[in-house]
Amino acid sequence: MQYVKSLFRKENLSAIFPWAVVSAIALSLMVSSDSYSGQKVAAAGCALLVYIVFFLLVISDHEYRNNLQTRLIFIAIQYAAIMILGFLTPFTFLAILVTIWSAQLPYFMPFKQTLFSSPIWTAPFWLVMHFYWQIDSAIISTLLFWTFNIFALVMVNANIKEKRATEQAMELNRELMATQTLLGEASKQAERVRIARNIHDLLGHHLTALTINLQVASRISDGEVQSQIQQCHDLAKLLLSDVREAVSEIREKSHIELNQALHALLDNVPNLRISLNIETNLTISDVDVAETILRCVQESVTNTLRHSHAKNFNIQLSHKDDSILLRMQDDGSRVKQNDIQEGNGLTGMRERVAHLGGTLDAKLTPIGFHTQIELPELT
Repeated sequence: MQYVKSLFRKENLSAIFPWAVVSAIALSLMVSSDSYSGQKVAAAGCALLVYIVFFLLVISDHEYRNNLQTRLIFIAIQYAAIMILGFLTPFTFLAILVTIWSAQLPYFMPFKQTLFSSPIWTAPFWLVMHFYWQIDSAIISTLLFWTFNIFALVMVNANIKEKRATEQAMELNRELMATQTLLGEASKQAERVRIARNIHDLLGHHLTALTINLQVASRISDGEVQSQIQQCHDLAKLLLSDVREAVSEIREKSHIELNQALHALLDNVPNLRISLNIETNLTISDVDVAETILRCVQESVTNTLRHSHAKNFNIQLSHKDDSILLRMQDDGSRVKQNDIQEGNGLTGMRERVAHLGGTLDAKLTPIGFHTQIELPELT
């Protein structure tokens, strides 16, 4: 149901509606005229139906989103349907379908290439109108509709650029928020360690000196005074023990809260449902380990969006012996089961992990792409 709804977004309806109007007018004119047999009307209806079906397949975000070759075949089928219509009917307004068809090209070809090749794919329909149907105004109509095609190309290209710029801005914003959160956690950790060190070095030093002095005073005194000094000595030793315990607790709890940084990175990622599962009581004390996890998750999400049509992305972060285990799995698929080419993103992840003495395993499974990273638990 969600897939069907995605086909009828407002930008898609802007193409479906004119197709419906053109189809209704063309078929009604053919039916009301005695010049067309039932077979020709049926053939025209089939051509119109084939055109819109393959148009919807091309613009869909489902099965063929990352299969360029298949989509180009679908585009070619649409153009063939237009040419068949050109031989079945002399209606020049069918050129509107060529304009709709041309609006798909900037998604699959460089803009300059589509612009300079526009006369090549604009001309055939009008050549049929001029030579096959002997329509004298076909040349003028060709020029007029060619300008419409150029306008469509320019507007679609501008929309693509704006959409990409918006997505890049959102991605950079998520990355910035995650980095800011991680830096904040690192700053808190550094401050806790600094406070613990100062307490240990300053207060612990003075308490140790006080304990020694009280011990000496206790030996050179007697009576009630000695009893009071001994009591103070015991209290000083107890206080020194409490200080050392407090310092140890501060150091042990000076871990980084990676949860917030990951949520900042993963919130509002378009076209992908992300589930994040972090083991209870998982602690990460090293900033480099936390940053490596953050960057690997970021790169994996980016790769999933670019190279598969996955709808779901699962992240699991847990302990394994003296290591931290990061598992990431999407439900996408690639054209070939063994078609994995390690690009800059995956190579960068592998280098980050290796720098910390960890391991990375990436493979394509029957249910999607799986990445497993194991990092030593540095302290």
